[in-house]
Amino acid sequence: MSDTAELSRKIVRITGYGTAFVAGVLAVAAVTLWLLDLFFPAPLTAPKAPPAAVLHPAGEAALSSQPSIARAPGSDPRPDQLPRIRAALAAEIASGAVTVDPFGGYIAIRVAASGSFEPGGAALLPGFTATGRRIAAAVERQPGAVQVVGHTDDRAPPRGGRYKDNQALSSARASAFAELLRGGLSDGSRLSAEGRGGREPIAANATADGRARNQRVEVLLVRAP
Repeated sequence: MSDTAELSRKIVRITGYGTAFVAGVLAVAAVTLWLLDLFFPAPLTAPKAPPAAVLHPAGEAALSSQPSIARAPGSDPRPDQLPRIRAALAAEIASGAVTVDPFGGYIAIRVAASGSFEPGGAALLPGFTATGRRIAAAVERQPGAVQVVGHTDDRAPPRGGRYKDNQALSSARASAFAELLRGGLSDGSRLSAEGRGGREPIAANATADGRARNQRVEVLLVRAP
């Protein structure tokens, strides 16, 4: 065998040994890195929020304008609707001709029939016109529908009179009262009128004072929410 062939074989063997050595070193390095990562992992770092200074001005405005959560109103007082109506009718309240009180979901302006209607009839007394106009002015300043309800005591109307029973009398009085109020309202369609006879007394009918209280007209205004 020639010297050239022997040299070639030596070079091939040396090259193979070198390649195997490099591959072994790389494999050992890879295994070493894997073991280090397994037993000594790098700590995780939480992402940082961008500082306020880098927010776009529009973004800052949007964040600052977010509405806050309001507490439930709970027992917040109602608006001063009731005091305003009472103040408008202070003279009538002081004379006893009118009362103004809460009544369920309404405010009731109660007018005694004795000072507003002729006995046993539904014609309004001439002296009551000014009072009716002041009631209309107070009603005009309140929103919503307005109910005018007529009531009587438990005694039947006089025989031979115009009205056969208390239902008819109370309905006629409610209608007459509503017409008086309509003249002082910008929107008369808000008004409705009905009679309920003696079915809803607010006092005992056993006394003259109780019967006088039951003979009334109520102007019912929706209470403010």
